[in-house]
Amino acid sequence: MKWLWRFASQEQSLWKDTIKARYGMETRWISNIATQPYGTGVWRTIRNLWPKLINKCTIKIGDGGKTLFWEEVWAGQASLKASFPDLFSLSLQKVATLKEMRDAQGWNLKFRRPLNDWEVNRMVEFLNILERYKELSNREEDKLLWAPDTQGRFSVGTAYRNSQRTHTQSSYWPWKMIWKVKVPFKVACFTWLLAKQVVLTQDNRMKKGLDLCSKCFFCECETETINHLFLHCKETVKLWQIFINKRGISWSMPGNIKEALACWNRDGNQSGHRERWKFVPACIWWTIWLERNQRCFENKSCSMEKMKLKCLALFYFWCKHEYPHEDEDITSMLESLRSS
Repeated sequence: MKWLWRFASQEQSLWKDTIKARYGMETRWISNIATQPYGTGVWRTIRNLWPKLINKCTIKIGDGGKTLFWEEVWAGQASLKASFPDLFSLSLQKVATLKEMRDAQGWNLKFRRPLNDWEVNRMVEFLNILERYKELSNREEDKLLWAPDTQGRFSVGTAYRNSQRTHTQSSYWPWKMIWKVKVPFKVACFTWLLAKQVVLTQDNRMKKGLDLCSKCFFCECETETINHLFLHCKETVKLWQIFINKRGISWSMPGNIKEALACWNRDGNQSGHRERWKFVPACIWWTIWLERNQRCFENKSCSMEKMKLKCLALFYFWCKHEYPHEDEDITSMLESLRSS
């Protein structure tokens, strides 16, 4: 990592010029990946550590000449390409730097077509983020700061200690709410894909370079993202309310799927029937996904009342399959979710 830091930080050095001439540059910070079969082993090994280094760095914006506007993380916790794939697909400046995106009047954004009505809110959100970065400094260039150090200086020692902490700390992953819940295997796999944020909603397909209409198939007001479609869409919330109201609790919708699974599992500790309670997220998400695909590919849609009936029927079927000897109707099953 030390040599990667030097490569990104040092402007004038013979060894850096040699690597640039041989491999070319991927960004203003780092060379392309070494792909030649011979004579590249040393730099290939070093270059493969770049993702680990850059993930622990922040970019201090100077004149904006080295930082890619869309591709690099400089405004928030993710790149603008990842946060706004719908706007990125419309941009005519996909490889421009911050400096190239600014003029005397401010941000000079160029899109290949006018925005649709459902994209206006996304543009407002996008411009609000850019509003925090009004001024670029003409006195100094952009530079990397090493986040684990308070002064932003890289050292081998801090890199080693940070890697050790990374290996010993494991973030919570709600695997029991995915693989231990007794739902069909394909539904469990689908829930896992949701938690990994890789289900092919419109925004994820646009990240792969497809030019699509990005609006939600249910509310037709917001961009279709995983968190919006399965948690925050006003139509999806109506399905959640069926079970939340039966339970008689006040539940604030989490920000993402992983948090939703963790919160739902924790709240299930007070449920009268914990195993049935754990069926609910997968039941709602599978119902939403089937209806979404029907609207997307078959141009057919069901009313919200029919979607509620499908969701309840699926919940009833899963409960009866898992507990065949319990002679209960759907009303009794829902009542069993109440706090014990």
